[in-house]
Amino acid sequence: MSLKKKDNISKKKKNNISMFFLYFSLLKKWGVSEKRNFYIANLLMLIVASTTALYPIVIDYAFNVISNREENKIFIIPVLIISITLVKGFAYFYQTLVVGKIVNTVIKNIQVNLFQKLISLDILSLGTYKGGSLQSRFINDLNILKEAITRVLNNLVRDFFTLVGLLASMVYLDWALTLCVILIYPIALKPIILVGKKTRYISSKLQEKIATASAFLNENFVAIREIKSFNLEQLQNLKSRKSFKDIYDNNINIIKTRAKIEPTLEIVGGLAISCVLVIAGLRILQGNSDIGSFTGFISALIIAVQPARALGTLNNVLQEGSATLLRLNDILNKKSEVLESNFPKQFKFSNSLKFKNVYFSYKTKDWVLKKINCEIKPFEKIALVGSNGSGKSTFINLISRFFDPIRGSIYIDGRNLKDIAIKQLRNKISLVSQDVILFDSSILNNIRLSQPKISEKNVREACIQADAHNFIKRLKNGYNTKVGDRGLNLSGGQRQKIAIARAILKKPKILLLDEATSALDLKSEIKTNKMLSVLNKNMTIILIAHRLESIAAADKVFFFKSGKLEAIGKHKELIKKNSSYEDYFKRKAIK
Repeated sequence: MSLKKKDNISKKKKNNISMFFLYFSLLKKWGVSEKRNFYIANLLMLIVASTTALYPIVIDYAFNVISNREENKIFIIPVLIISITLVKGFAYFYQTLVVGKIVNTVIKNIQVNLFQKLISLDILSLGTYKGGSLQSRFINDLNILKEAITRVLNNLVRDFFTLVGLLASMVYLDWALTLCVILIYPIALKPIILVGKKTRYISSKLQEKIATASAFLNENFVAIREIKSFNLEQLQNLKSRKSFKDIYDNNINIIKTRAKIEPTLEIVGGLAISCVLVIAGLRILQGNSDIGSFTGFISALIIAVQPARALGTLNNVLQEGSATLLRLNDILNKKSEVLESNFPKQFKFSNSLKFKNVYFSYKTKDWVLKKINCEIKPFEKIALVGSNGSGKSTFINLISRFFDPIRGSIYIDGRNLKDIAIKQLRNKISLVSQDVILFDSSILNNIRLSQPKISEKNVREACIQADAHNFIKRLKNGYNTKVGDRGLNLSGGQRQKIAIARAILKKPKILLLDEATSALDLKSEIKTNKMLSVLNKNMTIILIAHRLESIAAADKVFFFKSGKLEAIGKHKELIKKNSSYEDYFKRKAIK
Protein backbone atom coordinates (compact mmCIF):
# COMPACT_ATOMS: atom_id res chain seq x y z
CA MET A 1 0.00 0.00 0.00
CA SER A 2 1.34 3.46 -0.90
CA LEU A 3 2.25 5.97 1.80
CA LYS A 4 -0.37 8.38 0.40
CA LYS A 5 -3.15 5.78 0.80
CA LYS A 6 -1.95 4.98 4.33
CA ASP A 7 -2.03 8.69 5.20
CA ASN A 8 -5.57 9.01 3.83
CA ILE A 9 -6.75 5.99 5.86
CA SER A 10 -5.05 7.43 8.94
CA LYS A 11 -6.80 10.77 8.43
CA LYS A 12 -10.19 9.03 8.00
CA LYS A 13 -9.65 7.09 11.23
CA LYS A 14 -8.73 10.31 13.02
CA ASN A 15 -11.84 12.08 11.72
CA ASN A 16 -14.05 9.13 12.64
CA ILE A 17 -13.14 9.31 16.32
CA SER A 18 -16.34 9.24 18.35
CA MET A 19 -17.44 12.82 18.98
CA PHE A 20 -18.77 11.88 22.36
CA PHE A 21 -15.43 10.37 23.31
CA LEU A 22 -13.76 13.63 22.24
CA TYR A 23 -16.09 15.77 24.31
CA PHE A 24 -16.16 13.66 27.44
CA SER A 25 -12.37 13.28 27.38
CA LEU A 26 -12.28 17.06 26.96
CA LEU A 27 -14.49 17.56 30.03
CA LYS A 28 -12.49 15.01 32.00
CA LYS A 29 -9.19 16.72 31.15
CA TRP A 30 -10.14 20.39 31.43
CA GLY A 31 -13.20 20.31 33.69
CA VAL A 32 -11.95 18.07 36.50
CA SER A 33 -12.42 20.89 39.04
CA GLU A 34 -16.10 21.08 38.05
CA LYS A 35 -16.94 17.42 38.72
CA ARG A 36 -19.39 18.30 41.52
CA ASN A 37 -21.15 20.89 39.34
CA PHE A 38 -21.31 18.32 36.53
CA TYR A 39 -23.33 15.93 38.71
CA ILE A 40 -25.55 18.77 39.99
CA ALA A 41 -26.23 19.91 36.40
CA ASN A 42 -27.20 16.38 35.36
CA LEU A 43 -29.53 16.03 38.34
CA LEU A 44 -31.20 19.35 37.50
CA MET A 45 -31.54 18.32 33.84
CA LEU A 46 -33.22 15.07 34.90
CA ILE A 47 -35.70 17.12 36.96
CA VAL A 48 -36.41 19.34 33.91
CA ALA A 49 -36.88 16.25 31.72
CA SER A 50 -39.18 14.53 34.26
CA THR A 51 -41.41 17.58 34.81
CA THR A 52 -41.71 18.14 31.05
CA ALA A 53 -42.77 14.52 30.58
CA LEU A 54 -45.58 15.00 33.16
CA TYR A 55 -47.44 17.64 31.09
CA PRO A 56 -49.22 15.13 28.76
CA ILE A 57 -50.29 13.05 31.81
CA VAL A 58 -51.77 16.15 33.46
CA ILE A 59 -53.58 17.07 30.21
CA ASP A 60 -55.01 13.53 29.99
CA TYR A 61 -56.09 13.77 33.66
CA ALA A 62 -57.70 17.19 33.04
CA PHE A 63 -59.74 15.94 30.05
CA ASN A 64 -60.90 12.90 31.99
CA VAL A 65 -61.94 15.04 34.98
CA ILE A 66 -63.87 17.41 32.71
CA SER A 67 -65.42 14.55 30.65
CA ASN A 68 -66.55 12.79 33.84
CA ARG A 69 -67.82 16.10 35.36
CA GLU A 70 -65.82 15.53 38.59
CA GLU A 71 -66.18 19.03 40.12
CA ASN A 72 -64.38 18.08 43.33
CA LYS A 73 -61.20 17.39 41.33
CA ILE A 74 -61.30 20.40 38.99
CA PHE A 75 -59.19 22.60 41.32
CA ILE A 76 -56.44 19.97 41.54
CA ILE A 77 -55.56 20.63 37.87
CA PRO A 78 -54.12 24.19 38.31
CA VAL A 79 -52.27 23.08 41.47
CA LEU A 80 -50.60 20.29 39.50
CA ILE A 81 -49.70 22.54 36.55
CA ILE A 82 -48.34 25.37 38.77
CA SER A 83 -46.30 22.87 40.84
CA ILE A 84 -44.78 21.31 37.74
CA THR A 85 -43.94 24.70 36.16
CA LEU A 86 -42.37 26.00 39.39
CA VAL A 87 -40.16 22.92 39.83
CA LYS A 88 -39.22 22.94 36.14
CA GLY A 89 -38.54 26.71 36.11
CA PHE A 90 -36.21 26.64 39.14
CA ALA A 91 -34.41 23.53 37.88
CA TYR A 92 -34.01 25.05 34.41
CA PHE A 93 -32.63 28.33 35.83
CA TYR A 94 -30.02 26.71 38.08
CA GLN A 95 -29.10 24.12 35.46
CA THR A 96 -28.33 26.95 33.00
CA LEU A 97 -26.13 28.70 35.59
CA VAL A 98 -24.24 25.54 36.56
CA VAL A 99 -23.68 24.48 32.94
CA GLY A 100 -22.46 28.01 32.14
CA LYS A 101 -19.92 27.78 34.96
CA ILE A 102 -18.70 24.36 33.79
CA VAL A 103 -18.35 25.47 30.15
CA ASN A 104 -16.56 28.73 30.95
CA THR A 105 -14.21 26.94 33.36
CA VAL A 106 -13.30 24.44 30.62
CA ILE A 107 -12.72 27.22 28.07
CA LYS A 108 -10.65 29.25 30.57
CA ASN A 109 -8.50 26.18 31.37
CA ILE A 110 -7.95 25.52 27.66
CA GLN A 111 -7.00 29.17 27.05
CA VAL A 112 -4.53 29.15 29.95
CA ASN A 113 -2.95 25.87 28.85
CA LEU A 114 -2.93 26.87 25.18
CA PHE A 115 -1.08 30.07 26.04
CA GLN A 116 1.35 28.21 28.31
CA LYS A 117 2.02 25.69 25.55
CA LEU A 118 2.65 28.38 22.92
CA ILE A 119 4.85 30.47 25.19
CA SER A 120 6.91 27.37 26.08
CA LEU A 121 7.56 26.35 22.46
CA ASP A 122 10.95 27.11 20.96
CA ILE A 123 11.06 30.03 18.55
CA LEU A 124 11.31 27.84 15.43
CA SER A 125 8.26 25.76 16.37
CA LEU A 126 6.29 28.87 17.30
CA GLY A 127 7.30 30.47 14.01
CA THR A 128 5.35 27.83 12.07
CA TYR A 129 2.14 29.61 13.16
CA LYS A 130 1.07 33.06 12.05
CA GLY A 131 0.20 35.55 14.80
CA GLY A 132 -3.31 36.16 13.45
CA SER A 133 -3.91 32.41 13.16
CA LEU A 134 -3.08 31.94 16.84
CA GLN A 135 -5.40 34.80 17.81
CA SER A 136 -8.16 33.10 15.81
CA ARG A 137 -7.69 29.91 17.83
CA PHE A 138 -8.05 31.80 21.10
CA ILE A 139 -11.17 33.68 20.01
CA ASN A 140 -13.06 32.15 17.08
CA ASP A 141 -12.14 28.48 17.58
CA LEU A 142 -12.82 28.55 21.31
CA ASN A 143 -16.17 30.30 20.81
CA ILE A 144 -17.23 27.48 18.47
CA LEU A 145 -15.99 24.93 21.02
CA LYS A 146 -17.83 26.75 23.82
CA GLU A 147 -21.11 26.52 21.90
CA ALA A 148 -20.51 22.82 21.21
CA ILE A 149 -19.74 21.96 24.87
CA THR A 150 -22.81 23.92 26.02
CA ARG A 151 -24.99 21.97 23.60
CA VAL A 152 -23.44 18.66 24.69
CA LEU A 153 -24.16 19.33 28.35
CA ASN A 154 -27.64 20.75 27.76
CA ASN A 155 -29.07 18.79 24.86
CA LEU A 156 -27.38 15.46 25.28
CA VAL A 157 -28.74 14.92 28.80
CA ARG A 158 -31.74 17.25 29.20
CA ASP A 159 -33.28 16.81 25.76
CA PHE A 160 -32.46 13.12 25.54
CA PHE A 161 -34.13 12.33 28.87
CA THR A 162 -36.98 14.70 28.06
CA LEU A 163 -37.65 12.60 24.95
CA VAL A 164 -37.35 9.39 26.99
CA GLY A 165 -39.81 10.77 29.56
CA LEU A 166 -42.25 11.92 26.88
CA LEU A 167 -41.95 8.53 25.19
CA ALA A 168 -42.86 6.84 28.49
CA SER A 169 -45.89 9.16 28.81
CA MET A 170 -46.89 8.34 25.23
CA VAL A 171 -46.64 4.60 25.89
CA TYR A 172 -48.80 5.06 29.02
CA LEU A 173 -51.39 7.04 27.02
CA ASP A 174 -51.46 4.89 23.86
CA TRP A 175 -48.87 2.22 23.07
CA ALA A 176 -50.10 1.69 19.48
CA LEU A 177 -49.67 5.35 18.51
CA THR A 178 -46.24 5.37 20.22
CA LEU A 179 -45.13 2.40 18.11
CA CYS A 180 -46.19 4.29 14.99
CA VAL A 181 -44.02 7.30 15.94
CA ILE A 182 -41.02 5.11 16.89
CA LEU A 183 -41.11 3.44 13.47
CA ILE A 184 -41.26 6.74 11.52
CA TYR A 185 -38.75 9.08 13.26
CA PRO A 186 -35.57 6.99 12.67
CA ILE A 187 -36.00 7.78 8.94
CA ALA A 188 -34.46 11.20 9.74
CA LEU A 189 -31.29 9.78 11.33
CA LYS A 190 -29.24 8.97 8.24
CA PRO A 191 -29.59 12.36 6.49
CA ILE A 192 -28.79 14.13 9.80
CA ILE A 193 -25.57 12.08 10.21
CA LEU A 194 -24.53 12.76 6.60
CA VAL A 195 -25.21 16.48 7.00
CA GLY A 196 -23.14 16.48 10.21
CA LYS A 197 -20.11 14.91 8.53
CA LYS A 198 -20.22 17.43 5.71
CA THR A 199 -20.58 20.27 8.24
CA ARG A 200 -17.45 19.09 10.05
CA TYR A 201 -15.42 19.23 6.85
CA ILE A 202 -16.73 22.68 5.85
CA SER A 203 -16.30 24.00 9.40
CA SER A 204 -12.66 22.90 9.44
CA LYS A 205 -12.08 24.77 6.18
CA LEU A 206 -13.93 27.82 7.51
CA GLN A 207 -11.77 27.97 10.64
CA GLU A 208 -8.65 27.83 8.46
CA LYS A 209 -10.00 30.70 6.33
CA ILE A 210 -10.79 32.76 9.45
CA ALA A 211 -7.29 32.09 10.80
CA THR A 212 -5.80 33.20 7.47
CA ALA A 213 -7.93 36.35 7.50
CA SER A 214 -6.85 37.12 11.08
CA ALA A 215 -3.21 36.72 10.10
CA PHE A 216 -3.80 38.97 7.07
CA LEU A 217 -5.40 41.69 9.23
CA ASN A 218 -2.65 41.49 11.83
CA GLU A 219 0.03 41.73 9.13
CA ASN A 220 -1.62 44.75 7.50
CA PHE A 221 -2.11 46.74 10.69
CA VAL A 222 1.50 46.11 11.73
CA ALA A 223 2.82 47.07 8.28
CA ILE A 224 0.52 50.07 7.74
CA ARG A 225 3.44 52.44 7.13
CA GLU A 226 4.89 50.22 4.40
CA ILE A 227 1.45 49.85 2.79
CA LYS A 228 0.99 53.62 2.61
CA SER A 229 4.61 54.25 1.61
CA PHE A 230 4.38 51.91 -1.40
CA ASN A 231 0.77 52.85 -2.31
CA LEU A 232 -0.42 49.30 -1.67
CA GLU A 233 -3.91 50.21 -0.45
CA GLN A 234 -5.68 49.04 -3.62
CA LEU A 235 -3.72 45.77 -3.77
CA GLN A 236 -4.42 45.02 -0.10
CA ASN A 237 -8.10 45.89 -0.59
CA LEU A 238 -8.30 43.30 -3.37
CA LYS A 239 -6.62 40.71 -1.14
CA SER A 240 -9.00 41.54 1.71
CA ARG A 241 -12.02 41.07 -0.58
CA LYS A 242 -10.79 37.63 -1.59
CA SER A 243 -10.07 36.69 2.03
CA PHE A 244 -13.49 37.82 3.27
CA LYS A 245 -15.24 36.24 0.26
CA ASP A 246 -13.64 32.89 1.15
CA ILE A 247 -15.11 33.20 4.65
CA TYR A 248 -18.46 34.25 3.19
CA ASP A 249 -18.54 31.26 0.80
CA ASN A 250 -17.73 28.81 3.59
CA ASN A 251 -20.34 30.37 5.88
CA ILE A 252 -22.98 30.07 3.14
CA ASN A 253 -21.99 26.42 2.59
CA ILE A 254 -22.47 25.73 6.30
CA ILE A 255 -25.85 27.52 6.27
CA LYS A 256 -26.94 25.48 3.22
CA THR A 257 -25.84 22.27 4.90
CA ARG A 258 -27.51 23.12 8.21
CA ALA A 259 -30.70 24.20 6.42
CA LYS A 260 -31.26 20.61 5.26
CA ILE A 261 -31.88 19.40 8.82
CA GLU A 262 -34.99 21.43 9.67
CA PRO A 263 -36.96 20.46 6.51
CA THR A 264 -35.99 16.82 7.09
CA LEU A 265 -37.31 16.92 10.65
CA GLU A 266 -40.38 18.88 9.51
CA ILE A 267 -41.27 16.32 6.82
CA VAL A 268 -40.71 13.37 9.15
CA GLY A 269 -42.75 15.14 11.86
CA GLY A 270 -45.58 15.79 9.41
CA LEU A 271 -45.53 12.15 8.38
CA ALA A 272 -45.64 11.03 12.02
CA ILE A 273 -48.55 13.36 12.93
CA SER A 274 -50.53 12.31 9.81
CA CYS A 275 -50.19 8.65 10.74
CA VAL A 276 -51.06 9.41 14.38
CA LEU A 277 -54.22 11.29 13.40
CA VAL A 278 -55.43 8.50 11.10
CA ILE A 279 -54.68 5.70 13.56
CA ALA A 280 -56.01 7.67 16.57
CA GLY A 281 -59.23 8.50 14.70
CA LEU A 282 -59.81 4.85 13.85
CA ARG A 283 -59.06 3.74 17.45
CA ILE A 284 -61.45 6.35 18.94
CA LEU A 285 -64.22 5.41 16.46
CA GLN A 286 -63.71 1.74 17.36
CA GLY A 287 -63.86 2.54 21.12
CA ASN A 288 -60.27 1.49 21.80
CA SER A 289 -59.21 4.97 22.95
CA ASP A 290 -60.65 8.25 24.26
CA ILE A 291 -60.31 11.99 23.59
CA GLY A 292 -58.30 12.56 26.81
CA SER A 293 -55.63 10.02 25.89
CA PHE A 294 -55.52 11.33 22.33
CA THR A 295 -55.16 14.96 23.46
CA GLY A 296 -52.45 14.02 25.97
CA PHE A 297 -50.65 12.01 23.30
CA ILE A 298 -50.75 14.88 20.76
CA SER A 299 -49.49 17.25 23.48
CA ALA A 300 -46.57 14.90 24.18
CA LEU A 301 -45.81 14.70 20.47
CA ILE A 302 -45.86 18.50 20.09
CA ILE A 303 -43.71 19.03 23.21
CA ALA A 304 -41.26 16.42 21.86
CA VAL A 305 -40.67 18.45 18.68
CA GLN A 306 -38.33 20.98 20.35
CA PRO A 307 -35.96 18.47 22.07
CA ALA A 308 -36.07 16.23 18.97
CA ARG A 309 -34.97 19.14 16.76
CA ALA A 310 -32.34 20.17 19.29
CA LEU A 311 -30.89 16.65 19.19
CA GLY A 312 -31.16 16.65 15.41
CA THR A 313 -29.10 19.84 15.07
CA LEU A 314 -26.77 18.77 17.91
CA ASN A 315 -24.81 16.50 15.57
CA ASN A 316 -24.10 19.49 13.35
CA VAL A 317 -22.73 21.61 16.20
CA LEU A 318 -20.70 18.69 17.54
CA GLN A 319 -19.06 18.16 14.17
CA GLU A 320 -18.06 21.84 14.01
CA GLY A 321 -16.72 21.67 17.55
CA SER A 322 -14.82 18.46 16.77
CA ALA A 323 -13.02 20.16 13.89
CA THR A 324 -12.07 22.96 16.29
CA LEU A 325 -10.95 20.53 18.97
CA LEU A 326 -8.65 18.68 16.56
CA ARG A 327 -7.09 22.00 15.49
CA LEU A 328 -6.47 22.95 19.12
CA ASN A 329 -5.04 19.52 19.92
CA ASP A 330 -2.49 19.98 17.13
CA ILE A 331 -1.00 22.80 19.21
CA LEU A 332 -1.61 21.33 22.67
CA ASN A 333 0.15 18.09 21.66
CA LYS A 334 3.05 19.86 19.95
CA LYS A 335 6.40 19.44 21.69
CA SER A 336 9.15 22.01 21.91
CA GLU A 337 12.41 21.05 20.24
CA VAL A 338 14.40 22.89 22.92
CA LEU A 339 13.99 20.61 25.93
CA GLU A 340 14.99 21.04 29.54
CA SER A 341 17.45 18.45 30.79
CA ASN A 342 16.01 15.80 33.12
CA PHE A 343 18.62 16.83 35.66
CA PRO A 344 19.43 20.51 34.94
CA LYS A 345 22.49 21.80 36.76
CA GLN A 346 22.82 25.03 38.72
CA PHE A 347 26.28 26.60 38.82
CA LYS A 348 28.17 29.90 38.87
CA PHE A 349 28.98 31.48 35.52
CA SER A 350 32.40 32.86 34.69
CA ASN A 351 31.33 34.15 31.25
CA SER A 352 33.40 31.92 28.92
CA LEU A 353 31.81 30.46 25.77
CA LYS A 354 32.87 27.70 23.40
CA PHE A 355 31.34 26.52 20.10
CA LYS A 356 32.51 23.05 19.12
CA ASN A 357 31.83 21.89 15.55
CA VAL A 358 28.39 23.57 15.48
CA TYR A 359 26.02 23.21 12.51
CA PHE A 360 22.55 24.69 12.18
CA SER A 361 19.81 24.98 9.56
CA TYR A 362 16.21 26.29 9.65
CA LYS A 363 14.73 22.93 8.57
CA THR A 364 16.15 23.32 5.08
CA LYS A 365 18.95 21.54 3.25
CA ASP A 366 21.20 24.59 3.40
CA TRP A 367 23.33 25.14 6.50
CA VAL A 368 22.94 28.60 8.04
CA LEU A 369 25.95 27.86 10.24
CA LYS A 370 28.50 25.16 9.48
CA LYS A 371 31.51 23.86 11.36
CA ILE A 372 31.66 26.73 13.83
CA ASN A 373 34.58 26.37 16.22
CA CYS A 374 35.49 29.29 18.47
CA GLU A 375 36.14 30.29 22.04
CA ILE A 376 35.18 33.50 23.83
CA LYS A 377 37.02 34.27 27.04
CA PRO A 378 35.45 35.96 30.08
CA PHE A 379 34.97 39.75 29.76
CA GLU A 380 35.86 39.84 26.07
CA LYS A 381 34.05 42.14 23.70
CA ILE A 382 33.35 40.34 20.42
CA ALA A 383 32.10 42.02 17.25
CA LEU A 384 30.28 39.75 14.78
CA VAL A 385 30.79 41.01 11.24
CA GLY A 386 29.51 39.77 7.89
CA SER A 387 26.95 40.21 5.15
CA ASN A 388 23.24 39.76 5.78
CA GLY A 389 22.38 36.07 5.99
CA SER A 390 25.91 35.02 6.91
CA GLY A 391 24.74 33.51 10.24
CA LYS A 392 25.46 36.24 12.82
CA SER A 393 21.99 36.46 14.39
CA THR A 394 21.71 32.67 14.42
CA PHE A 395 25.04 32.50 16.30
CA ILE A 396 23.62 34.84 18.97
CA ASN A 397 20.25 33.06 19.21
CA LEU A 398 21.97 29.72 19.81
CA ILE A 399 23.65 31.14 22.93
CA SER A 400 20.25 31.90 24.50
CA ARG A 401 18.95 28.45 23.41
CA PHE A 402 16.13 29.91 21.35
CA PHE A 403 16.95 26.84 19.29
CA ASP A 404 19.64 24.15 19.49
CA PRO A 405 22.42 23.16 17.06
CA ILE A 406 21.61 20.38 14.61
CA ARG A 407 25.14 19.09 15.16
CA GLY A 408 27.87 19.98 17.62
CA SER A 409 27.67 21.56 21.06
CA ILE A 410 27.94 24.91 22.83
CA TYR A 411 29.58 25.22 26.23
CA ILE A 412 29.56 27.83 28.97
CA ASP A 413 32.42 27.39 31.41
CA GLY A 414 32.93 23.87 30.07
CA ARG A 415 29.31 22.82 30.60
CA ASN A 416 27.03 21.93 27.70
CA LEU A 417 24.18 24.45 27.37
CA LYS A 418 21.72 21.55 27.25
CA ASP A 419 22.75 20.51 30.78
CA ILE A 420 22.06 23.95 32.26
CA ALA A 421 18.61 24.90 33.58
CA ILE A 422 17.08 27.09 30.83
CA LYS A 423 15.75 29.64 33.32
CA GLN A 424 19.16 30.01 34.96
CA LEU A 425 20.87 30.33 31.58
CA ARG A 426 18.54 33.11 30.40
CA ASN A 427 18.74 34.89 33.77
CA LYS A 428 22.46 35.32 33.12
CA ILE A 429 22.03 36.55 29.53
CA SER A 430 20.57 39.82 28.21
CA LEU A 431 19.62 40.23 24.56
CA VAL A 432 18.90 43.46 22.70
CA SER A 433 17.61 42.98 19.16
CA GLN A 434 17.56 45.38 16.21
CA ASP A 435 13.75 45.16 16.12
CA VAL A 436 12.98 46.26 19.68
CA ILE A 437 9.56 45.30 21.01
CA LEU A 438 8.21 47.25 23.97
CA PHE A 439 5.01 46.39 25.81
CA ASP A 440 2.07 48.79 25.90
CA SER A 441 2.90 50.15 29.33
CA SER A 442 5.06 52.89 30.88
CA ILE A 443 8.77 53.35 30.16
CA LEU A 444 9.46 52.46 33.80
CA ASN A 445 7.57 49.15 33.59
CA ASN A 446 9.28 48.26 30.31
CA ILE A 447 12.75 48.81 31.73
CA ARG A 448 12.24 46.86 34.94
CA LEU A 449 10.39 44.11 33.08
CA SER A 450 12.23 41.17 34.65
CA GLN A 451 12.71 42.91 38.03
CA PRO A 452 9.40 44.66 38.84
CA LYS A 453 10.42 45.45 42.43
CA ILE A 454 13.74 47.14 41.61
CA SER A 455 13.98 50.78 42.71
CA GLU A 456 13.45 53.73 40.36
CA LYS A 457 16.93 54.92 41.35
CA ASN A 458 18.48 51.79 39.82
CA VAL A 459 16.32 52.25 36.73
CA ARG A 460 17.55 55.84 36.30
CA GLU A 461 21.18 54.74 36.70
CA ALA A 462 20.71 52.13 33.95
CA CYS A 463 19.08 54.78 31.73
CA ILE A 464 21.96 57.21 32.29
CA GLN A 465 24.40 54.46 31.23
CA ALA A 466 22.29 53.73 28.13
CA ASP A 467 22.04 57.46 27.24
CA ALA A 468 18.25 57.26 27.66
CA HIS A 469 17.71 59.41 30.77
CA ASN A 470 17.94 62.78 29.01
CA PHE A 471 15.19 62.12 26.46
CA ILE A 472 12.96 60.39 29.05
CA LYS A 473 13.01 63.31 31.50
CA ARG A 474 11.99 65.67 28.66
CA LEU A 475 8.78 63.70 28.09
CA LYS A 476 5.63 65.11 29.69
CA ASN A 477 5.17 62.14 32.05
CA GLY A 478 8.83 61.18 32.27
CA TYR A 479 9.36 57.54 33.23
CA ASN A 480 5.56 57.06 33.49
CA THR A 481 5.08 57.88 29.78
CA LYS A 482 3.10 55.17 27.94
CA VAL A 483 5.12 53.81 25.03
CA GLY A 484 2.07 52.65 23.02
CA ASP A 485 1.52 49.42 21.10
CA ARG A 486 4.96 47.85 20.46
CA GLY A 487 6.52 51.16 21.58
CA LEU A 488 5.37 53.05 18.49
CA ASN A 489 4.99 56.33 20.45
CA LEU A 490 8.80 56.47 20.53
CA SER A 491 11.41 56.71 17.78
CA GLY A 492 13.54 53.73 16.78
CA GLY A 493 16.61 55.16 18.52
CA GLN A 494 14.64 55.84 21.72
CA ARG A 495 13.30 52.29 21.75
CA GLN A 496 16.82 50.90 21.34
CA LYS A 497 18.13 53.01 24.24
CA ILE A 498 15.31 51.75 26.48
CA ALA A 499 16.06 48.18 25.43
CA ILE A 500 19.75 48.64 26.25
CA ALA A 501 18.84 50.11 29.66
CA ARG A 502 16.54 47.14 30.28
CA ALA A 503 19.32 44.72 29.36
CA ILE A 504 22.04 46.24 31.56
CA LEU A 505 19.65 46.65 34.53
CA LYS A 506 19.48 42.86 34.57
CA LYS A 507 23.27 42.80 35.27
CA PRO A 508 23.89 39.80 33.02
CA LYS A 509 27.06 37.77 32.71
CA ILE A 510 26.72 37.81 28.91
CA LEU A 511 25.28 40.77 26.95
CA LEU A 512 24.13 40.04 23.39
CA LEU A 513 23.52 42.97 21.04
CA ASP A 514 21.93 42.02 17.71
CA GLU A 515 22.47 45.27 15.76
CA ALA A 516 21.17 46.99 18.89
CA THR A 517 22.64 50.37 17.91
CA SER A 518 21.47 50.40 14.28
CA ALA A 519 18.88 53.15 14.92
CA LEU A 520 21.28 55.38 16.88
CA ASP A 521 23.10 58.35 15.42
CA LEU A 522 26.90 58.38 15.41
CA LYS A 523 27.14 60.54 18.55
CA SER A 524 24.83 58.21 20.49
CA GLU A 525 26.69 55.14 19.25
CA ILE A 526 30.01 56.56 20.45
CA LYS A 527 28.43 57.12 23.90
CA THR A 528 27.06 53.58 23.85
CA ASN A 529 30.51 52.16 22.99
CA LYS A 530 32.04 54.04 25.94
CA MET A 531 29.32 52.64 28.20
CA LEU A 532 29.97 49.11 26.87
CA SER A 533 33.66 49.50 27.61
CA VAL A 534 32.79 50.19 31.26
CA LEU A 535 30.32 47.29 31.42
CA ASN A 536 32.86 45.00 29.76
CA LYS A 537 34.76 44.80 33.04
CA ASN A 538 31.91 42.75 34.55
CA MET A 539 30.39 40.93 31.59
CA THR A 540 31.16 39.33 28.25
CA ILE A 541 29.74 41.34 25.36
CA ILE A 542 28.92 39.95 21.91
CA LEU A 543 27.54 42.41 19.38
CA ILE A 544 26.60 42.36 15.72
CA ALA A 545 28.02 45.56 14.25
CA HIS A 546 28.37 47.30 10.88
CA ARG A 547 29.88 50.63 11.84
CA LEU A 548 33.62 50.93 12.10
CA GLU A 549 33.43 52.67 15.48
CA SER A 550 31.81 49.63 17.11
CA ILE A 551 33.97 47.09 15.26
CA ALA A 552 37.26 48.82 16.06
CA ALA A 553 36.36 48.98 19.77
CA ALA A 554 36.02 45.17 20.01
CA ASP A 555 38.69 42.88 21.48
CA LYS A 556 38.09 40.43 18.65
CA VAL A 557 36.20 40.36 15.38
CA PHE A 558 34.42 37.19 14.24
CA PHE A 559 34.01 37.46 10.47
CA PHE A 560 31.20 35.32 9.04
CA LYS A 561 30.88 34.43 5.37
CA SER A 562 28.15 32.13 3.96
CA GLY A 563 27.57 30.46 7.33
CA LYS A 564 31.24 29.86 8.07
CA LEU A 565 33.42 31.59 10.63
CA GLU A 566 35.91 32.80 8.05
CA ALA A 567 38.35 34.66 10.33
CA ILE A 568 38.99 35.72 13.93
CA GLY A 569 41.18 38.61 15.03
CA LYS A 570 41.38 42.34 15.63
CA HIS A 571 39.96 44.65 13.00
CA LYS A 572 43.31 46.12 11.93
CA GLU A 573 44.90 42.67 11.65
CA LEU A 574 42.06 41.23 9.56
CA ILE A 575 42.04 44.20 7.16
CA LYS A 576 45.69 43.48 6.38
CA LYS A 577 45.66 39.68 6.41
CA ASN A 578 42.24 38.60 5.15
CA SER A 579 41.23 39.61 1.62
CA SER A 580 37.57 38.58 2.10
CA TYR A 581 37.30 40.83 5.16
CA GLU A 582 38.91 43.69 3.25
CA ASP A 583 36.52 43.18 0.29
CA TYR A 584 33.56 43.18 2.70
CA PHE A 585 34.54 46.63 3.98
CA LYS A 586 35.10 47.97 0.48
CA ARG A 587 31.64 46.79 -0.59
CA LYS A 588 30.06 48.35 2.45
CA ALA A 589 32.05 51.53 1.88
CA ILE A 590 32.92 51.65 5.55
CA LYS A 591 35.72 54.07 6.32
